[in-house]
Amino acid sequence: MREILFRGKRTDNGEWIVGCLLIDYITGQYFLHDLGNSVNESSKIGEEGYLRFVAFEIAPETLCQYTGMKDKNGNRIWDNDIVGFVDMTSTESGYWEHDCIGKVVWDEDECCFHVTNRLSAESWEVLQDCIVFGNIFDNPELLKGE
Repeated sequence: MREILFRGKRTDNGEWIVGCLLIDYITGQYFLHDLGNSVNESSKIGEEGYLRFVAFEIAPETLCQYTGMKDKNGNRIWDNDIVGFVDMTSTESGYWEHDCIGKVVWDEDECCFHVTNRLSAESWEVLQDCIVFGNIFDNPELLKGE
């Protein structure tokens, strides 16, 4: 079973939080139920099926989804992460390897995560061999050369 997780920055203190996404479609607010908070029998209130649990409001523009993959160091890779990887380009004289940096993005057309600044077509291939350096919210300067 794959982990379906989200992260975002809390509106009250700017801290990153990881958990399950809740959207209030009436107010437009986004919330995450923190992985550190459980829902158990003592949390039930009122009628059968209703629960009380802790969720934190996040800034919607910081919402990121977990790709389901981890980098070389075992860190979760999220969309909007900035990753480093070695790219390989085919030339007439053989292959050319070079260090690259790119941003993890969701591709609607292909229905998968990709890395920007990737020269070959299958940019999802580098995710398992990359290293997460940061993200576009906390470290935008890392992408200045992209």
